[in-house]
Amino acid sequence: MLLVVTDGQGNAQTIVVKGQEVVVDYSGTIAISGVSQLLLAASSARSGWIMQNNGSSPMTINEIGNDATIKSFAVAPFGGVFPPENFPLTVNQLNIAGIAGDNFILRAW
Repeated sequence: MLLVVTDGQGNAQTIVVKGQEVVVDYSGTIAISGVSQLLLAASSARSGWIMQNNGSSPMTINEIGNDATIKSFAVAPFGGVFPPENFPLTVNQLNIAGIAGDNFILRAW
């Protein structure tokens, strides 16, 4: 859950608090090999997400809304997970690339 609080200098700060949000399944497959595709649309209401690569080839994720075929994080095949523990929450668009037909599990809340 995202909460806006005021810090000691009077500035608004957004913090993440573990809550009981509804978890939504966005699982799918890579459509076209080597082409960046939308994984998750941008959302200022998002308070968490996790993706697992269940395919047999590495996948790449770009968490700042850019093309996932360049300057992106690699997610290992056969169960690799992203983001790692304590990775900052991003509300940007997420993009993914990999080999056509490989599937992934994606949950967001």
